[in-house]
Amino acid sequence: MLASVRSQEKLPGKTLLLVDVSGSMTAPLSRRSEMLRTDAAYGLAILLREVAEAVSVYSFSDRLAAVPPRRGFALRDAIDRSQGHNATYLGAALARLEEPGDRVIVITDEQAHDSIPSPKGRGTMINVASFKNGVGYGAWTHIDGWSESVVEYVRALEQSD
Repeated sequence: MLASVRSQEKLPGKTLLLVDVSGSMTAPLSRRSEMLRTDAAYGLAILLREVAEAVSVYSFSDRLAAVPPRRGFALRDAIDRSQGHNATYLGAALARLEEPGDRVIVITDEQAHDSIPSPKGRGTMINVASFKNGVGYGAWTHIDGWSESVVEYVRALEQSD
């Protein structure tokens, strides 16, 4: 996968990537799937890390946790071990996010224990487990699904601005 994205156009500027590691993310993607929501989220994080010009990766559950710079499966492992898989305080994580960036991308199942503020700048909420009532609306660009097409969608959306 890393080799296949090497030639892709980079997302310009700084990307702040927040990955949900709460307890609900350890559930299967669907009743018929053996793949977990975290599997989809970690795969997208690996992909986005490679196609962003500059990126900072964070996890959120009970708190916001900076993830050390890693690539590939080492990034997956670092995200998974960054904190316990407990509650979902996305609003608090976004409030604590002080690093400046050109975009914020959140990979989540859109379940949260607190209210979600508008993003600072461009904000994209990627829902890997489509619940009827998610949290990624309002000023957030909302995406249901988790394929490599997500990157193309974000790129195209930003070019149309």
